[in-house]
Amino acid sequence: MHLADPGGSAAVPAVSLRRVADELGVTAQDLVLAEGGADVTGVVIAEPGDDLGDAAGALVLAVGARGADAVAVVAAAAKAGASAVAVRLDAGTASATAPLRAATDGTGTGLLALSAAVRWDQVQAAVRGLLAGARAAGPYRGGGGDLYSLAQTVATLTHGLVSIEDGAHQVMAYAGPADEADELRRRSILGRACPEEYLTLLRQWGVHRRIRAGDEVVEVAARPDRGVRRRLVIGIRAGSRPLGSIWVQEGAAPLADNTERALRGAARLAASQLVDHYYEGDAAARRLSRSDLAHGLLTGRFDAAALALHLGIPPSTAAAVVAVDLREDPAAGETAWQEARRAEAAEIIAVHAAAYRRHTLVAQACGQIYAMLPEPGPQPAGEEAGEAALVRWSADLVARLRRHTGTPVQAVLAGTAARLDDIPAVKLRGHHALQIMARTPDRAVHTHRGLTASLMVRDLLGLLAGHEEIRHPALTELTERDAAHGTRLADSLLHYLDAFGDVPKVAKALNVHPNTLRYRVRKAVALTGLDLDDPEHRLAAMLQLRLHRDGRDDPRALDR
Repeated sequence: MHLADPGGSAAVPAVSLRRVADELGVTAQDLVLAEGGADVTGVVIAEPGDDLGDAAGALVLAVGARGADAVAVVAAAAKAGASAVAVRLDAGTASATAPLRAATDGTGTGLLALSAAVRWDQVQAAVRGLLAGARAAGPYRGGGGDLYSLAQTVATLTHGLVSIEDGAHQVMAYAGPADEADELRRRSILGRACPEEYLTLLRQWGVHRRIRAGDEVVEVAARPDRGVRRRLVIGIRAGSRPLGSIWVQEGAAPLADNTERALRGAARLAASQLVDHYYEGDAAARRLSRSDLAHGLLTGRFDAAALALHLGIPPSTAAAVVAVDLREDPAAGETAWQEARRAEAAEIIAVHAAAYRRHTLVAQACGQIYAMLPEPGPQPAGEEAGEAALVRWSADLVARLRRHTGTPVQAVLAGTAARLDDIPAVKLRGHHALQIMARTPDRAVHTHRGLTASLMVRDLLGLLAGHEEIRHPALTELTERDAAHGTRLADSLLHYLDAFGDVPKVAKALNVHPNTLRYRVRKAVALTGLDLDDPEHRLAAMLQLRLHRDGRDDPRALDR
């Protein structure tokens, strides 16, 4: 499950299910049903089998659910107190909603049934837009969906219950299982502010003084006599000005080892949103703008100097680029669900990156996620510099993403752009390097420099594929002969050359007797007239045979 927007509260802006349907602008045949339910205050993305926890106020998007699975998600959402559930129907008829209606009967949960032509991102965008408009028009300011998304990400990373407060100790966003909340958290969420008697204790213990003074993560011990569990807290600051705080309550399980680092990263990301809150700006709009800037910088469609001004750093700042691929199975589910999971992973990467360096940017492109990390000035005490430190950081990131997504995530350190406007070229290097890494799924992290030889061969094969006139006729005849007779002379010769003539190693790999391999190589040499003592003959054979093996002389197949 991924919490994309805030859950319910009387003070939070809300919209009706019918208003959401109207905002979608779908045709009559695409809107099958929109009825019942309380007003919607946010969006939850769920798939079959997810534990929804407390989904009060949410519109649950039943992504990837059809038939009995859809009924199960609807029933689970109703049990979790969701305001409504959105489903997609293969058969766009009212009769197809009968089992879904039965699952919500008497629960107070509404139902939004749409045809398969309506995309999930349309539904999510419609709700976000309506809530943003309601927020701007009403007295409630600042509790934006992006803070809720950040709180959910921190909860995921830390295994705790998270709340984000402003400088007046008002609760701006929260996330985590409701059944693990202690008495203090329940009272804070219900009252949308920390209770005054507990604030007095925090002042006496010096907690507020410490979090206002710097980037320290402060531990607040459990107080069983007051029904209070252990917490960690960090201040949110803009320069020297304190803006608020992020709290993580320990739930049923101990907090994760990386909790302090996750809090530091989240505090840096939350700062700009709380600045908007104090100046009555639109945090969602600011976040979208930053996302657009990051994507534009990554793809070369945005002026790097303007972005540098936005970040408060010189345009000449160098920036490391780390490319990440979740390695999702395209056949594993709907594209919309994969996009939602990729967005959630990007949020985790953003927190991880912000904890490592300031002014980091994260953007998605080409189905991959890119972290852009401007080089620091004078290195803070205790922080490592250089490629080795970035590789270790990337390895830790990949390990966490693999555990979270369950996919064989891979990352490559694409290199360092000498200036911000050099980032698109470095991004392209990372994209190509990830293509090479796909051949070795067990490898978690690599560097572009470490893949230089493979990338050089890849590019050379690409050039050869575009010039069919550059071929060794005898090698072409050899591969055609194998295809006609079902033999493996060309493949055996290529393995032999790749292994530098190590017959036992190649024979084992091909599962043949060493004498069989020697026979195949001798016959291939006899048929082609190659002289394997000549380095140019060996190089020509390796290139053409690899081109045939990898792409069958089809340049479009080289990236597969």
